[in-house]
Amino acid sequence: MTKSGTVRANGQQLYYEIDGEGPPLVLVMGIGYDATLWSLAQVPALSRHFRVITFDNRDVGRSSKASAAYTIADMADDVAGLMDALDVGRAHLLGLSMGGMIAQQLALRHAGRLDRLVLTICGAAPGRVAFDPIRTFDWVKANDESGQEFAAQQFTWLFSTAFLRHREAVQQTLALLSSNPNPVGPEAYHRQAQAYLQYDALDRLGDIKAPTLVVAGEQDLLTPPWVCREVASKIPGARFEVIKGDGASHLVPIERPDDFNQLVVRFLGQ
Repeated sequence: MTKSGTVRANGQQLYYEIDGEGPPLVLVMGIGYDATLWSLAQVPALSRHFRVITFDNRDVGRSSKASAAYTIADMADDVAGLMDALDVGRAHLLGLSMGGMIAQQLALRHAGRLDRLVLTICGAAPGRVAFDPIRTFDWVKANDESGQEFAAQQFTWLFSTAFLRHREAVQQTLALLSSNPNPVGPEAYHRQAQAYLQYDALDRLGDIKAPTLVVAGEQDLLTPPWVCREVASKIPGARFEVIKGDGASHLVPIERPDDFNQLVVRFLGQ
């Protein structure tokens, strides 16, 4: 049975859900999406082994909206505050995309709270590039009243070609996302995008002490495998895995859930 609620954490009101029993595992979502995406494929599988804690980042879903700019480090402090409020001293941490950046910061700022770390399809230095797709996503989000162009752009960048050729699956996914009663608005997306675009922790990753798994998708357009490999190369002893073949997109946990979940369970169980 899912336990849910809202807690005060680092000045934010954060919505959370808890499923399963066992060692605590906190899942951190990427830019613009709430915890609903974890429920598609990760929560059912991972809650068989762990006490899975999912939550909505600030500015997203059922959590509070911000009134000023913030950083990825601020969002990592949100996670630490959430753990405090739920009386979780230490936990495994799994971050997806921008959620992986938040996880990096938690590992750097709150090292004693972390057991094992899984970084999925994420870089560590978007702040170093002159142009990033997230900058374009941000502009489209602000100027697309219907939301159709934003959705099309997201699907093109985040999913595999094999998925996009499956029209029924695309329509079902669109229906799921459009039925969200708490969609992210342009201003909130802009704040998250700015936090993302300014982030640069590449030269500090060597300070991460937690055993780390970095997972890449062979067909990921937004965060290609070489970017993930760069992250892994900076973290002492990090293990690097590439999920290959059809469906190995930026959303590889959703498109290839069995392969992804097995990697996570094996690593966290070591």
